[in-house]
Amino acid sequence: MSEARLPDPLFTTKVQDDWIDYNGHMNDAAYARVFSLSVDRLMAAIGLDQDGRDRSSLTIYTLTMTIHYLKEAHSGEKLSVSGRILEHDDKRLRVWFEMKREDGAVSALNEQILLCVDQSGDKPRAAPFAADQIARVRAFHASDAALPMPKQAGRGISLRKAE
Repeated sequence: MSEARLPDPLFTTKVQDDWIDYNGHMNDAAYARVFSLSVDRLMAAIGLDQDGRDRSSLTIYTLTMTIHYLKEAHSGEKLSVSGRILEHDDKRLRVWFEMKREDGAVSALNEQILLCVDQSGDKPRAAPFAADQIARVRAFHASDAALPMPKQAGRGISLRKAE
């Protein structure tokens, strides 16, 4: 499975009219929605589609999400999202997504920490991925391991003081 790659693009969509805000471009919440739908596609790729969730009682919760807004997207524009797994352990994924407009410009970047959760008991709890799922995670991570770390990955948030 070491040759396995995530689908590219992972997700495609078109900017809907109701995603446009009072500034005339895509609203920040719509970017989060597109990245969330991209996680759904990532889940399917690792075996956590509806059948996988039913079989394993596992799902994914988002723990942290950071979005870098770079270029505006407008109504009707086509968007594509590519993704990669930056890091993982048996229960967590650190993922990176890049959203491009149809003109090829990068519109937004997104980093997330995702947690595998077992929903079989009375209370959801963190749990390791199933063996087939973690095997896919490892293969997807290995396929991109030689790529450089995105320069915005892991950046905190702060205000820089003017000098």
